[in-house]
Amino acid sequence: MELTIGEHAGFCFGVRRAVDKAFDCADHHLSCVTLGPLIHNPQEVARLEAAGVRSVEALCDVKPGQTVIIRSHGVTPQVYAQCEKLGIPVIDATCPHVAHIHQLVETYSASGDAVIIVGEAEHPEVVGIAGWAHGPVFILPTREEAELAALPGKALVVAQTTIRRDRFESVLAVIRGRVPELTVRMTICAATSQRQQEAERLSRNADVMIVVGGRNSSNTQKLLETCRLRCGRSILVETPEDVPEGAIRGTDRVAITAGASTPQWLLDQVRDRVMQDVRRDGAKA
Repeated sequence: MELTIGEHAGFCFGVRRAVDKAFDCADHHLSCVTLGPLIHNPQEVARLEAAGVRSVEALCDVKPGQTVIIRSHGVTPQVYAQCEKLGIPVIDATCPHVAHIHQLVETYSASGDAVIIVGEAEHPEVVGIAGWAHGPVFILPTREEAELAALPGKALVVAQTTIRRDRFESVLAVIRGRVPELTVRMTICAATSQRQQEAERLSRNADVMIVVGGRNSSNTQKLLETCRLRCGRSILVETPEDVPEGAIRGTDRVAITAGASTPQWLLDQVRDRVMQDVRRDGAKA
């Protein structure tokens, strides 16, 4: 078996920063909670809970004396205002790249101009970005929706940081033809682009492509989409136990990548499981 691990697999800068802040709270015995799961990886969230950092769904669930950690996805300005009103201390772990989009949106829309976000409406990052707009907001995940939307004559376009670039370009092409006065800011995270480009390259040359990450992780699902376009035997696994028995043969070229919310320890466990399975099958032969 030939095994390749993606150099850009796993935690991005923003996620690593948020996780480090959370574990630092635990190390200093601070009573901290995260507003929503810190990252979209159940196994790492479980590690945080074991260390004493659990998540809450709303600020009304925060107990007196607790500090709230804002996750890397960012939040709306109303969340900050509510924390201040309630006297809840905040540790802001918003990814700097996401915070930059907040500033772009807030500044551009100060006079009420429209903002278009290319991304998934339900994703917490997109929800947060939309909250910084002072005017109309249009959230367009596909070119079909861009064709149907009642778009304004003037707008700023930004992207969810983890969206696939080809999807962004596809939606943008429609918007360009429909919005006469358009300001475009390419806000896809560089690490996301690197990870997607690497996954595309690896999957072209692999017999089996393994994507490690949470099933509820948007960027992990987008990686899987990218890989499946080029490698029919692309599989998503959350844990080593998810690697299908007999899925990999000793002669296969195998490549492994991972979403931005996947910790290195989990990636290492999946790699070890793949190698163990191949050795076991070789011994049987």
